[in-house]
Amino acid sequence: MSPRRADPALAERRRDALVKAGYAEILEKGIEGTTLDAVVARAGSSKGGALYYFPTKEELLFGVLDWLLTQMDHTLDEVAQAGGTPRARLAAEMELLFHSAEVNRKFYRVLFDFVAQAGRSERFRGLLAAFFENCRRRDMAIVAEGIAQQQFRRVRPEDAAAAIRALVDGYCLQWLMAPEKVPVEVYRDRCRAMLGSYLLR
Repeated sequence: MSPRRADPALAERRRDALVKAGYAEILEKGIEGTTLDAVVARAGSSKGGALYYFPTKEELLFGVLDWLLTQMDHTLDEVAQAGGTPRARLAAEMELLFHSAEVNRKFYRVLFDFVAQAGRSERFRGLLAAFFENCRRRDMAIVAEGIAQQQFRRVRPEDAAAAIRALVDGYCLQWLMAPEKVPVEVYRDRCRAMLGSYLLR
């Protein structure tokens, strides 16, 4: 009797289900309140199967953060590589980053939970640092192109990229701390206005 061959596609689906279940658990209960048992139950997996992919809770958390940042990276890459002027692409990025109250609240609630985790773990800090570096790289390229086309003032692209990230994350944090009745669009427009006063000629 020949040994059963592993199905890579099935394995990927099972791992993906655990990661998404982990994300949902963190969203509801935070990192501290998330347990492997709860993730296994939500994913409809077995404990043994889950431990094959994620032997520890830390491995699961790392998988969730890696998945979350990879998803955002791919979406931001699509915006940066889309057609249109640098100014239009930067505006599209703002629309994405302030997409909707529901999407933003989920993303940033989990992201800021992981930022706290990164303060105690070099491994998590490295993953977040790589994500923010990708953000800076994309924005630097857009700003440099806008300067070359005389759409933006002559600023240092690396400084502008750092300012964009600081404004986006800062305004999203302020929005999360504000009463829920305040629309996310209010903070998006404030972010746009600040960037406009800094970049536009």
